[in-house]
Amino acid sequence: MGKFKTTEEYFAFSKRLVVIPTEDIKKLFEKFKIRLPLFIHAFLLRETIKSKVFEEKHYETYTDEMKYRLRGYNRYSVYPLEKMIEKYNLDFEVARYKELLFDIVFINMDQLSLKNSFINELEQLQHNYTVDLEVMSYHHFYSLFKDVYHEMPGYLDGVPLNHWDEEMLNSYTLGDLKELGQKNAVDIPRRINKAKLIEILTAKFNLTGNEASLLVKMSVLDLEIYAKEKGFRISIDLKKQDMIEYIQYARNMYHKPVEKDEFNYNIPIESLQDEVYADIEEDVVPEPVVEEVFVPVEEDIEIPELDVEDEFVPEPEIVEETQEEPKVEIEETVPEPEPIPEPKPQPKPEPKVELKPEVALTKKPESLLTTEEKELLDEKINQIIKKFYKKRRRRRIIWTIAIVLIVALVGFVGYSYYYYTIVDPGNLPFGLSDLLN
Repeated sequence: MGKFKTTEEYFAFSKRLVVIPTEDIKKLFEKFKIRLPLFIHAFLLRETIKSKVFEEKHYETYTDEMKYRLRGYNRYSVYPLEKMIEKYNLDFEVARYKELLFDIVFINMDQLSLKNSFINELEQLQHNYTVDLEVMSYHHFYSLFKDVYHEMPGYLDGVPLNHWDEEMLNSYTLGDLKELGQKNAVDIPRRINKAKLIEILTAKFNLTGNEASLLVKMSVLDLEIYAKEKGFRISIDLKKQDMIEYIQYARNMYHKPVEKDEFNYNIPIESLQDEVYADIEEDVVPEPVVEEVFVPVEEDIEIPELDVEDEFVPEPEIVEETQEEPKVEIEETVPEPEPIPEPKPQPKPEPKVELKPEVALTKKPESLLTTEEKELLDEKINQIIKKFYKKRRRRRIIWTIAIVLIVALVGFVGYSYYYYTIVDPGNLPFGLSDLLN
C-alpha cells in the first residue's frame, strides 16, 4: 500500500499531521496537483461538526421542526452545514477536519495518483512544527482552502442532482433553497411567467425551434400538463423541486453527465451518541408534514373525530334514558311502557350508516386527486376566475359610461325645457336658438 503496510498505520500518521498549518497543507496539495470534489468537503464537514450539532446544549435549543429536518443530516449539502455553524455558533475543530482529510487522501492515494514522495514531504512538514494546534473559524479556514475543492459535473452543492428528491428537500426550507441559488449566482424568483416556463421546458426536453414555437400557443395550464405527461413536474409558482430545476436551468446543467463518486470513505469516524440520534427519529414530525401536505392532514384529522363522536354520543343518551325509566316504573302508570318503545327511534344508528358513506364519498375523490392534479386544477380555477372578473369589470365600465351619458342627456333635456318655458320663454339655453335659426 506504499510506505505504510496497513491502513491503521496511515490513520495513526494522520493524527500526527494535524500540527501542519492549513496554508502549508494547501501549498503541498497544489504542488502535487491534488484537487478534490466538493462532495468530499461536504462529507468531511458533516463529520467534523456532527458531535457539535447533536451536543445536548445545542440540541435542546432546536425547534421540533429543526429536529425533524435533522433526520436528513447525513445527506446535507454544504450550504445547510455552513448555515448551522453560523446560526448556532458551532465550534469548528480544524484539527479534526485535517485528520479526516488526510485519512480520505491516504486510502484514495491510487485514485489521486499519489506516491511515497507525497508521504515523505508530509513527514518533513510534520517535524517543522510543534504540537500546538491551529484555532480558527470555519469561514477563515475555508477561505484559505476552498481552491482545493471543485464542483463535479452533475452535482449541486456537493450532492448529485438525482439525489435532490422530496425526502432530501424535507430538510430545506424555501428560504434555504433561495439562498442556495444565490450562492450559485442564481436569483430564484417566487413565480415565473409563461415565457420563462417555455424556456425551461425547451432546455429540459432539448426541443428544436419548431417544437418550442408550438408551446407558445398553449396556455400555462396546458404547458404544465404537457410537462407532467413527459414525466417532468413544474409549476409557475416555484415550489421546492421547481427551485432545484430553476437552478439547473439557470446554470445550464441539463443533459450533463454525472461523475460517479468512486472515493473510499472507510475511515475511522467517531459515532454519535445513539440516544441523541435516536431522538431525531422519534421526535415530533407534524410541523413539516403539515407544511408539505396541509389539506390531506386536516382531512385525516377531522374524519376520525367525526366517527368517534358518532359512536360515543348515542351511548350516554341511552344511559340517561335507562336512568329515567326506573323513575317512571315506580309511578306504575300506563305511560310507563311508552318511554320503553321511544328509545327504539333508531334514527341514531341510522345516521352512522349515512355518515360513513358520506365520509367515504368525500374522501374518495380527494384521494384520487394527486397533489399535482390539485395544483393544476387550482390554476385552472384561478384562470377562470380571472377571466370572469375581467368580463365583469368591462361590463361595469360600459354600464357606468352609459348611465352617465343617459343622466347627462336627461339633465340637459330637463334644463332646456325649464329654460325654454320659465327662464327665457321661447329661447333655448347655451345659444342653441341662434344656432337653430
